Amino acid sequence: MLQEGDYPDPYLELLRVGVEHQDVAEGVVVTLAVDGVLVTGTLIPTVVWEDLYFRQVAEADYYGMRKVVREVLGHLDQAVEDGRRRRVSDPRFLHLKDVTVRSGRTARRLPVWRGPVAAVSGWSLGEPDER
Repeated sequence: MLQEGDYPDPYLELLRVGVEHQDVAEGVVVTLAVDGVLVTGTLIPTVVWEDLYFRQVAEADYYGMRKVVREVLGHLDQAVEDGRRRRVSDPRFLHLKDVTVRSGRTARRLPVWRGPVAAVSGWSLGEPDER
């Protein structure tokens, strides 16, 4: 994670903030180097990731969580409607959808991904060539 005095990459931060505020056109694909693997996906706002995450947990009923997730979502939605809670982003994390994680010659697909900005050691726009 970012230590005191560390600053995120300003160019990657520009994309993260732009997507969070929906100032950047949808479809910004990035490839991130994270702990020796490449993570490729489309940058999305925290609230979109949160919705996709809760839906994935509820649909798969991970560990019997379907009922709990539905209750939590109901409370969160009601709090937003009542003005008691704003859905805000967490600047420590990047959120991606339609993700491919590549390690060596192995590639795995994931519906969504959340990772700490501080873990990114390098990045580029777009995705790797499959050659």
